[in-house]
Amino acid sequence: MRLGRTIPLAWRNLTEHKLRLLASIAGVAFATTLMFMENGFRKAILDSMVNVIERIDGQVVIVSRTLYTLSVPFSFPYERIVQARGVEGVASSSPLYTVTRSSYWRNPETRQEERICVVGYPPEDDLLDVPELKESRELWSRPNTAMADERSRERQFGVFRAGQVSELAGRRFEIVGTFSLGINVQTNGNMVVSDRNMMAAFPELDGPSLLDRKVQVGVLRTEPGVDPRRVRDAAAALLPPDVRALTLDEFIARERDFWDKVAPIGTVFYIGVVMGFIVGCVICYQVLYSDVSDRLPEFATLKAIGYSNLALYRVVLTQALYLALMGYAAGLVVSVFLFRWVNHLTGLPMDVPRNNPYLILALAVLMCLGSGAYAARRLISADPAQLFA
Repeated sequence: MRLGRTIPLAWRNLTEHKLRLLASIAGVAFATTLMFMENGFRKAILDSMVNVIERIDGQVVIVSRTLYTLSVPFSFPYERIVQARGVEGVASSSPLYTVTRSSYWRNPETRQEERICVVGYPPEDDLLDVPELKESRELWSRPNTAMADERSRERQFGVFRAGQVSELAGRRFEIVGTFSLGINVQTNGNMVVSDRNMMAAFPELDGPSLLDRKVQVGVLRTEPGVDPRRVRDAAAALLPPDVRALTLDEFIARERDFWDKVAPIGTVFYIGVVMGFIVGCVICYQVLYSDVSDRLPEFATLKAIGYSNLALYRVVLTQALYLALMGYAAGLVVSVFLFRWVNHLTGLPMDVPRNNPYLILALAVLMCLGSGAYAARRLISADPAQLFA
C-alpha cells in the first residue's frame, strides 16, 4: 500500500465525525498550550532576570568572588575599578551599583512603601544601553532625581511620570523621566540614579574615601579590536583574588544558569512542560485508540485483502500527524493571546519567537506519533477470520 493512498484514508477517518475531530483537536491544543505556557514562563523569567545585565554597555565585567547572582549583590571596593584601568587592553572602567533588598519607593498615591530595584552609575559613562537614559543624563545628574521604569507594576508604584515627587529609601526624590526595561520575579520595578544620588540614598555603600565605596559590578570597556577574553585573562592575573573577571556574555550565561539550574525556577517549569507532554500523550492515545477500535472491522477487511500491518500502521500514524499539526496550530493561536495577556498583567517578556515554537512543534508531533504507534498495536493482533466468524 503506497503512502499516497494512506493519506486520503487517514484524512477521511479523522474527519468523518466532525464533533469528535473538534474534541480531539481541542485536547491536543490544550496540551500544546500547556507546554507553550510552561516553557514561556520559564523563558520569560530567565530573560527578565538578566534584563539589566544584557543592557550593560561594556565587554568585560568584574564582580565579587563570592557573587552567585546579582539579586544578592555582594560588593568589592572601588579601588578595584581604579586598578582595572591599568589592565592591558582596557579603555575605561566604571562602577555599577545595584540595590535590590533595602530599596523602597513610597507610592505617592497610597503612601505605601514598595521594594524596587535601584541601579546607579555615573551618568556621563552611559553604562546602560537604554536610549532614554542617555538622552536625559543631564536631568538625572541633578541631586535627588531619578529615572523610573515605565514598565514597573502600576499596582505597587502607580504610574511613573516626570515631575512626580516621593521618597526613595526615606529620602525625597523627583522622577525626571521614564525608560522602558521590564521587571523580574525579584522586584516589581526599576529606577536608575546617578552615583552621587546612590551614595546619598544608600550611605551603606559609601566609605571613608572613594576607593572604599562598595561596588557590585565593574564595567570594563576594551580598546577597539581587542578580544574581550584577553582582557578578562589579563584582569584576572592583575587584580586581587577578591574579584572575578568575566566577559559580558559569560556574566549573562552565569546569571541565567543560576536561575535555570540552581534555583528551582527552571526545574519547576521543566516539570510543567513534561506534564503537558504526558497529558497530551494520554489524550492522543485515547482518541486514536478509540478510532482504531471503532474501525477494527474495516482494518480487518483491509488485512483480508492483502494490506500489511505496516501499511495499516502508516494510516494510523498519518492520522496522528494530522492531529498533531491541527492541534499545534490551534494551541499556537491560543498561546499568542495568552502571552499578550500575561505580558500586559505582569510585564514579563512573553512572546512566541523567544519560546522555541519549533521545539513545541517537535514535542507535539512526537507526542501524537508515539501515542498513535502505541494505539495501533491492536491492529497486529486483529484476525480477520475471527472478526467475521
